Amino acid sequence: MTTTPTALARPVTAAIRAGYAWSVRREKQQAWLEIARMTGVIMRHFGPGQGPVAPAELVNLLHQPLGTWLPTDDPALAGLVILGDDGQLTDDTYGIGCDYTVDLLAGQEDPGRTWLPRWRTHRAEQVEQEAFKRLVSGSDEDYTTGRRFLVENPAGAQDAILDRQTALGLPPLVEFSPIPQDRQWQGRWWPCPTCKWPMAVSTSGHVSCRFRPHQATYTLLNGAGRSPRLQPDDGAPSAGRARLVDGAVCVAESIWRYVVVPGVVEIRLHDRINALPGITAHLYPGKDRFDIGVRKASEQEWLFTLDVKDFASPVALAAKINERPISAGHLVIPDYRRDQLLELGRLLPAVKVVTETQIYRRISRMAKEEQ
Repeated sequence: MTTTPTALARPVTAAIRAGYAWSVRREKQQAWLEIARMTGVIMRHFGPGQGPVAPAELVNLLHQPLGTWLPTDDPALAGLVILGDDGQLTDDTYGIGCDYTVDLLAGQEDPGRTWLPRWRTHRAEQVEQEAFKRLVSGSDEDYTTGRRFLVENPAGAQDAILDRQTALGLPPLVEFSPIPQDRQWQGRWWPCPTCKWPMAVSTSGHVSCRFRPHQATYTLLNGAGRSPRLQPDDGAPSAGRARLVDGAVCVAESIWRYVVVPGVVEIRLHDRINALPGITAHLYPGKDRFDIGVRKASEQEWLFTLDVKDFASPVALAAKINERPISAGHLVIPDYRRDQLLELGRLLPAVKVVTETQIYRRISRMAKEEQ
């Protein structure tokens, strides 16, 4: 038996919530009840006599690929292992799993809302709307400035972040909190070179951004009498110096995953296009009617409208587009998702799907022809 992405959203969300609860069971008394509740959600999905029937059985299954116990046509989801050997959520849970997360108890009291990270209890759209609700009543420029600020300042010294926010005339957008313990090492932390959010530090001395496509993985070197530094693994960019935890803050995990991570690609592409001669790019026009609008510098009509989507699973992305069609003329995926092009072309035959470099080159050629 296989199941559609929409139908799978509930059991996958339940599995992720149970996995997180297991990872914090020693610190959170509510964790055991959460695992039991999520076992019930998954039992209802399977029906009587099928699937895991006890919390301990579910926890054991979370250490195995989902496809071995939750039938799916999505290869990315089938290979997802939620809990690693260390009993913590795997990096892929932050990528693939987020493609499926939904609000399980919409319209009901959710006991997990008081302590579960919000990306495990909310859809991406809910997190985004909450973050920018104070900007919607302002001008388009205010909205763009605020959204860009959040993407570019997800962590850092609290005083510096507040100074930048004040200088831009922005209201408080989201809560910034101290650097989490699992992202610290002896009073220091390291931002991911790509998204600038604190990287995770393992007990074995491995430091990495939990969003795998950023390829930020390092070995912690701590020689006697020397400041700690990170040695890049193969393909990883330089990590830069460690920063002091004292006085440093960061946005919540849900804001990082649903606003900062996709925003990095949106801003990068916007800035590349906007630097082309004779071309003007607009970020989040109409308060995010689409992600990027492109015009000739002397004209008002849009030449291109772009909506950037970053999903680990093309099956989940296609289901999302079919549920909520984009208003832009092109669907743009990050270069690190280029292997999804053929599959997305098959799943979304009416949608123009391109990578960020493909659309940039197309607009660049047009700009040169106009000179």
